[in-house]
Amino acid sequence: MNYKSIFLSLFFITSIFMTAFSQTNSNKEQRVAVFKNGTGFFFNPMTLKAEKDGEQRGKFIIKSLPQALFGTFWFYTNGKPISSLKSYESEEETDSKKATNLSEMLYANKGKNVELTLKSEGEKETEVVGTIQDVNLKSGMIFLETTKPKVGFMAIYMNEIKAISFSKKPNTDYSPLKEQRIIEVEIDKAGTQENVEMAYLQRGIGWLPSYLVHLKDDKKAQIVLRAELVNDAEDIKNATLSLVVGVPNFKYDRLVSPFVSNQSLEAFLSQLNGSSGNDLRYRRQNNLSNMITTQSMNYQMDEMDVYGGGGDVDEVETQSQEDLFFYTRKGVTLPKGGRALYSLFNEEVDYKHIYEVEIPQNNGYNVVYKKDEEQRNDVYHSLELKNSTDFPWTTGTAMVTQPRKVKDGSVSTTADPQVLSQDMLKYTAKTSKTMLRLTVAPDVLVKDNEQETDRQTNIKMKKIVYDLVTATATIEVKNYKDKEINLKVSRTVIGEMLKTDSDWETKKRPNYYAINPINDVTWELKLAKGQSKTITYSYQFYVRR
Repeated sequence: MNYKSIFLSLFFITSIFMTAFSQTNSNKEQRVAVFKNGTGFFFNPMTLKAEKDGEQRGKFIIKSLPQALFGTFWFYTNGKPISSLKSYESEEETDSKKATNLSEMLYANKGKNVELTLKSEGEKETEVVGTIQDVNLKSGMIFLETTKPKVGFMAIYMNEIKAISFSKKPNTDYSPLKEQRIIEVEIDKAGTQENVEMAYLQRGIGWLPSYLVHLKDDKKAQIVLRAELVNDAEDIKNATLSLVVGVPNFKYDRLVSPFVSNQSLEAFLSQLNGSSGNDLRYRRQNNLSNMITTQSMNYQMDEMDVYGGGGDVDEVETQSQEDLFFYTRKGVTLPKGGRALYSLFNEEVDYKHIYEVEIPQNNGYNVVYKKDEEQRNDVYHSLELKNSTDFPWTTGTAMVTQPRKVKDGSVSTTADPQVLSQDMLKYTAKTSKTMLRLTVAPDVLVKDNEQETDRQTNIKMKKIVYDLVTATATIEVKNYKDKEINLKVSRTVIGEMLKTDSDWETKKRPNYYAINPINDVTWELKLAKGQSKTITYSYQFYVRR
């Protein structure tokens, strides 16, 4: 296991975020970089006040610990060295809450006088008067210094108490003690208070992109990117929030740091050694969500309560660092458990209608080659969008709409738009193009057929005997629409491409551990209304005897 790579990667990523947030943090604002994979990098400023017994040593206590992930927890002290940084279990008061039963009511009034009425099997009830010394919520026992029925001390179980009364108005709020992990910091040459910052990566926060593509006319579309922020991690208060486009390599993003957890060393090491395999299985089981939460690259080169609302696109700043892109918004407040929607951009782009079909891959492995039955293939009506914006388009869902037509065939500018489809828009770099499917087009016919036309037998290569098969294939297309269309025909072919009677584009890629290469073949056609066309092509491939 390469532990060195862990810290180098984290150092690199942290440096990027510090650069991305390079504006001086003079206001000590919270800063959060949120990824689509359910993690966020937090920079939390805080002012620490020294413990009374540690004022001379600069000792400070942090009681609220984040669920920082392994290797991502960092501490900044404005240049003053840290002489000690440690975490341990301590019994601490938790947040105040309302008392809901007798035990909690007694706990909330420790040190006060109380009169208890105890349960009795007889007719006469027993009364106890005294001062509450201690209450153990776990065991359900109260300890009193009593004046009645006699002076002394008494321990009583809660289930023996029928009623309680106070001579003065009692407290109804209490802060119970709880065993929790805290951080103790000792800073050299510290004053009674110090401004520090904790930086860490944690799970429980992420953002989901969704697009609205509105077809304004036959050439122009309005594309809007909206972010849905989901915060199940911690409160965000008046923070600078950056939504990150890109896939940083956090290899151990499912392991909580042992510094902030109560997990045993043995359990942590066992989880650490098995994390890569578990992570792989997790990713395989979540392929669909993984496409949205990471990036699905397009290689056609020429991405509870609702708080905050949508806001204005103008409030969003953009910034690029290394291979990451940031949409940044200031003054964001969102409590833990909150959800928010933010508009990131609203731009006009060029598009065109494309009809596309993918012919099934050939059988380039079996010695018995036969495909002489004509097959019909589904043709999809798609949109080819060109990213002429200043932003990369991250992978996300995309809903396509168009203006609604009225009865006379004209376009209504006031009626609600007509929804056409929803599909996945894949990551698209600036200046590149992407395809977005609308629907199956039944009025565009594409049929294919092929057959073996030659075979050279018993060819020996590296002590293996092959046959060299030549196949001739045809693709028949017909446009039944009442307008001209652009048709894109694609096929993956195993073997060597020979010739075609129509212009094609071929991209050869290696086929490791196999004798035949792989070719991605594309034909782009313009078909007039009612026009038919036949494409004939041939290729060769080796099959093992």
